Amino acid sequence: MNNEKYISYLNSLHNYNAQNSNAYGEKNVNSEFFPKIAVKVGLCNFIEKYLKEKEPHVLILTGHAGDGKTSIMYQVLKDFGIDFNVSEKISDITLPNGKVCRCIKDYSELNDEEKLRILQVSIDFPKEDKFVFMVSNTGPLINTFSKLFEEKDKENAIIDLVEAIDDNSGEIRNIHGYKICVVNVAAVDNTSFAVSLLNNLVKDDLWEKCKNCDKCSYCHIYQNRNLILQNRQRVNEFLKHHYIWLVEHGIRLTVRSITEQLSYMLTGGLNCEQVCSLYKVKMLFFNLFFGYIGLKYNERANSIQAIRESKKCAYDKKRLRVDELLFVKCNYSELFGKEISEIIVEASKNDIFISGWQEFLRRAYIFTNIQTSSFETDCEDIFSKQFKRFIDIRDGKVSPSKIDTNLIIDALSMMYLGKLGNNSEDIPLTLNKDNGLSQNVQLVTGYIPTRRLMLTSKVTKDETFDDENKRYELILMVNGKPLKSHITLPMLNYFEDLRNGIIPTNIDPQLSHGVETLKAQLSKNLDESDNQTIEIIVLRNDENKHYNLVLSDDNEIELV
Repeated sequence: MNNEKYISYLNSLHNYNAQNSNAYGEKNVNSEFFPKIAVKVGLCNFIEKYLKEKEPHVLILTGHAGDGKTSIMYQVLKDFGIDFNVSEKISDITLPNGKVCRCIKDYSELNDEEKLRILQVSIDFPKEDKFVFMVSNTGPLINTFSKLFEEKDKENAIIDLVEAIDDNSGEIRNIHGYKICVVNVAAVDNTSFAVSLLNNLVKDDLWEKCKNCDKCSYCHIYQNRNLILQNRQRVNEFLKHHYIWLVEHGIRLTVRSITEQLSYMLTGGLNCEQVCSLYKVKMLFFNLFFGYIGLKYNERANSIQAIRESKKCAYDKKRLRVDELLFVKCNYSELFGKEISEIIVEASKNDIFISGWQEFLRRAYIFTNIQTSSFETDCEDIFSKQFKRFIDIRDGKVSPSKIDTNLIIDALSMMYLGKLGNNSEDIPLTLNKDNGLSQNVQLVTGYIPTRRLMLTSKVTKDETFDDENKRYELILMVNGKPLKSHITLPMLNYFEDLRNGIIPTNIDPQLSHGVETLKAQLSKNLDESDNQTIEIIVLRNDENKHYNLVLSDDNEIELV
């Protein structure tokens, strides 16, 4: 055993064994391996620029526990040529521009009395031409900030600070006399972090010692590392898509959670002395990523949140168009590289007729298949039909077209009319229940101008913090004006189902909120009906009938 120190470090990054020191807090920064695996995010460049070029202010890095705030401070100070000492919670440093900057490494860990005292002193530093760079979880920051003010000003102070956190514009604001720039890390996209971290974890220099180990030939840890390198492109693609899928469905994992999952994916929670030949096939990285050991799920892996969330996605339960090649023809050499193919053939001798074999093959396929011609169909099968298109727009590779707008129009027609309409005809906005699918007679309150609908994309606020990795979101334009809410991936998938006549019976609250918000905003931008006329639409199998009713001078309802 020659590389046990690094393998032990990998196991210290996750909490599978429940006693790992580096999984939480700043102790990880002190490790000799941390500088080699640390990922520099675009936010570091933003902070460095503000501390070097902007006027003195208080720069607060806030967010949830585990969002990587301390690592960002470490990287910024490292780039400035300043040593990061975890034991010093507060230190005054000199920036490259000659200005003094007070660094508060983890404000949340201070006791309440220290929090108030330090904040009272530090927040006035900009008035003395000095900077403050502070890391804090959001809750303790808000609670202590309010204590700086008299009772009559507390509420407004909290509102202004929370507004700055929610807006996350990166601007330096004057909040009740204090120059403050708040960066909410929890609102910054971190889906690209996983690929960068994994590439660092498998660097050659970190694994050089494994080559001389007596267990090298059957070590599942070293095998996992090598298999990831052999299938790097496909592994990176799946990781990127998987974490985007989670975010789009309301599950934003922290940097710490992602780190736990990827480090466990390599080791399975075992150190060098525990490695034996029995684990070579059972502890393959594409199994460990989802919490499996061989064909069986390891309940103990539930201690890692990212694994729990990944398993819920149930990718290995979805039917793939390649299933026939996987399960019937067993053409492994066509689907996988040489080493993976040999591993599967060897495993099939004992497991091919055991429950869970098909799921095992699907997990292997989504991580390591060598198919290039089926990439788009795989995206549809593993994720959804709209997923590949959504990713291309999100990455700025393509712009939304009329086809994308027509999807929205078709879905709106199904919502309000229960059938697909002519995309050139305005859609009546009706008062109805159950999306208009169970009522034959509905009251028309206005019309959605389909010819003046257009789906477009715009750069998200993330560009402020990382202009090298721009991310785009879908916006629906009505009469040239953008709606406030954006079109999400779950909404696109829901619209696709509606257009195909599939009526989902179980819509999650986040999707429901998005759809209802879209409908509410559309109603504010519609062509309103004549206030003197009541318009009713009767839904029929052959065609819909429109009736206009007016109230006569004799107080009788007449058909126009």
